Amino acid sequence: MDQFSKNLLFSGRWEHGKEYSRTSAPAAMVQFKAAAKSLEFELEGEARFRVDEDGKEIAVFTTNARNVYKVKTTAGAGSHLYRLIKISESNPGGVHLYRVATDKSGKFEEPPKPSNRRIEFIGDSFTVGFGDEGQNGQDESLVFEKTNASKSFAFLIADGYKADFQVNAFSGRGLVRNYDNIVPEWPIPRLYDFTVPGEAPGDLANGVSEQSIRYDFNSFHPQVIVLFIGINDFQGNPPYAKHDAFKKAYAELLDKLRKAHPGVKFLLLSTKVWPNDDLTPTVKAVYDAQKAAGKSDLEFMTLTTANVGLLGHPDIHSHEDMAKAVRPLIGRLGRWLSR
Repeated sequence: MDQFSKNLLFSGRWEHGKEYSRTSAPAAMVQFKAAAKSLEFELEGEARFRVDEDGKEIAVFTTNARNVYKVKTTAGAGSHLYRLIKISESNPGGVHLYRVATDKSGKFEEPPKPSNRRIEFIGDSFTVGFGDEGQNGQDESLVFEKTNASKSFAFLIADGYKADFQVNAFSGRGLVRNYDNIVPEWPIPRLYDFTVPGEAPGDLANGVSEQSIRYDFNSFHPQVIVLFIGINDFQGNPPYAKHDAFKKAYAELLDKLRKAHPGVKFLLLSTKVWPNDDLTPTVKAVYDAQKAAGKSDLEFMTLTTANVGLLGHPDIHSHEDMAKAVRPLIGRLGRWLSR
């Protein structure tokens, strides 16, 4: 039995067409309920996926050329909740989902209901979960297979609260300046405007208008937005971001998000960066200026991260620690602690 979208619940940014749905977001997810002996996923694009059955991982597979990927179920008779989670990053690039199917005797149930909790994460590689299954000192060519967005602090928090979520994060990108000034025309604020930002640059190069793939901010209204941005503005080879330009861009992004999502709450995160450790005082200055202007919709927090994963990034244990540290504050902002 096949399903394309009728019985599927999508999380993350997806663009839905007549023949497929596409995404480039880390941790983008599809949930469905089914009674089946096996599942089939028709996918195209370079990515790694995890399949869960009732919250337990039962398969991990890698996709590239268009193909049908089969997964045997394990839980026995009856209906079970399944999740297809994109655990790799597409930056650039994207994936197309053409079909979800069960074996011939299987059947889909009604789709899972959306949560009344909604959270969004905006960030860079620390939010992606870049290299979290690797170790510092390993060959950087292992990034693809050692990145697992389903073990990032962002996914862990959303999953723990059973919240609908988006992870809009881009490795190497900054607010006004990307790491080592790579692709300077594509910092986070510009990528953020697209539904499938991993494919946006290529589409534009092929003459597709920006308007055709612009994200519709009315399609998902988060109650809490976590911003963990700026690491790449102040790391790598100089020159780094100018502080005034960074603070101005940060304030503009907050105002844009307030306009798109009235009543939303913000958590501004920071961490130590090298060599100058400029990020924390600069983000704290943004926070202080917002509070001085009478804004009461945001909180600030500095995270301590053990950067022992691949290329000096947090590993899965550090992500667990980060999630544990951040979770109560998010619960308070979303008013989820008592519900």
